[in-house]
Amino acid sequence: MADYSRFIRQQISSRLYRPDGRVETTRDPAVWTMAHRGYSGSGRLDVWVYATKQEAVREGAKLAMACGMDEDAQACQDFGAGRWQKVLDRYEETHPDTHLLRVQAAFLQFPG
Repeated sequence: MADYSRFIRQQISSRLYRPDGRVETTRDPAVWTMAHRGYSGSGRLDVWVYATKQEAVREGAKLAMACGMDEDAQACQDFGAGRWQKVLDRYEETHPDTHLLRVQAAFLQFPG
């Protein structure tokens, strides 16, 4: 049986800033996800799960390049320099609102 525990990590789920300057941080179990909706798939939203944010952002940048960003000079420069998040930001900046390519934590919900 496969062990997927390396995918689940405690991530910051909220940060509460008190008037007295105290900061209360809450962490909950989450996985890193990459979500993509583009021209293919009839508007379908595809979601992948990764063990780390860095891995998800790097794979997202690769997908962005395969989805046409390889023709964008700025994206090519950022990709070549390993600035994966900038490639994702450029994708969202240059594509219509109906498209999505984003990495974020997805918090696990437990019944009860």
